[in-house]
Amino acid sequence: MELFDQLMNPVWKTIPAEHKLVLAGNVIRYFVSPLLAVSNVQLAYFQMGGIKTETFTLDIEGERFVFIPGQQEAVLGWDGGTNGLDPLDISSDRKEMYVAIENCLKLSVQGADFLQDNHWMNKKCNPIESMKDLEEMVNSQTSTLRTKTIPPLLVEVHPEYVGMKKMGLYDVISGNFEGKTDWFIHNQQEVRHALMPSKQSSLFFDDFPAHIVHDKQFFLKQNPDLDTYTVYAPYQTNYIHERKKLEKDGLGLLSSDEWEYCCGGSTRRLFRWGNSLQRKLFEPEESHLYQLNMFGLEIGNMGWGPELVEDGYFVKGGWMSIQAENMLEKLLPYSTYYENHNDCLVGKTEEDLPPGYYCARRSIRIEL
Repeated sequence: MELFDQLMNPVWKTIPAEHKLVLAGNVIRYFVSPLLAVSNVQLAYFQMGGIKTETFTLDIEGERFVFIPGQQEAVLGWDGGTNGLDPLDISSDRKEMYVAIENCLKLSVQGADFLQDNHWMNKKCNPIESMKDLEEMVNSQTSTLRTKTIPPLLVEVHPEYVGMKKMGLYDVISGNFEGKTDWFIHNQQEVRHALMPSKQSSLFFDDFPAHIVHDKQFFLKQNPDLDTYTVYAPYQTNYIHERKKLEKDGLGLLSSDEWEYCCGGSTRRLFRWGNSLQRKLFEPEESHLYQLNMFGLEIGNMGWGPELVEDGYFVKGGWMSIQAENMLEKLLPYSTYYENHNDCLVGKTEEDLPPGYYCARRSIRIEL
């Protein structure tokens, strides 16, 4: 059987684990540039919403990638309105959900933080007054129902903030910094003051913010260990520049079709985890909004904005619609099939992007 056929579902699912590793070696040999450092190839298993994937992961240039098998006739897009959703979940009378959202937003960076525009927070969406209005809103903001062939892919697990470069790690307890020390020497006072603005500040972990965007000078994001921060510095870029930067290394962006497949696995559900909108969505320890999906990707997750893709509106996914009153409308940017009209980059590919507002992930398309 040809290599390409074995990398497509449903054949891929029938292949023994040991042979999957052999195929991994062939994929790397024929489709990954020899100029890129590859290491740590291993089998991996992921699941979400009843969809299971046995695959392999690898490091390319020190960053984690996962192999996603292709699929013939993948059904993408959405025209089902609120079909499959519990009416109680999408009711506007869900006060416990709104409280949970407020608490959750304190833990996750949002688009307004990067735009540094208070007016963005105060914009109001037109109220949803009936179930018919809600269904029309969903269908108008999701992509057209269609069937596509998706090639096998190597996809970066975690996206990166566009216009934000990693400078290193800062330990708030010891005050040590690991990374680009030249940059830190010039910014250390501002970083320390941003984290502890008062000499009386407590050193208890809970007192430190989950993230800080400081006057377009740096962005600090707290890590799961709670006592270190990843430090980013902004730089000027646009869509065209980001595409060229990837292509120079033999990499690229996902297409809109590939992104939807990678996000939801071609399931007939509005969200990758299913159609339930419960309070646990805003509890990081349990929430699907923070977890890797059925392909092992952090995609369409809380804390990431619109992701660059190579066609269509040039973006998929987006920030939570904070201004919306209806729960479904708030969460629709996390839908597998969401079409982001507001952040569309058509006709704007040479304009500067707000640092950190967009994100991007690298991929390698495996095709003949």
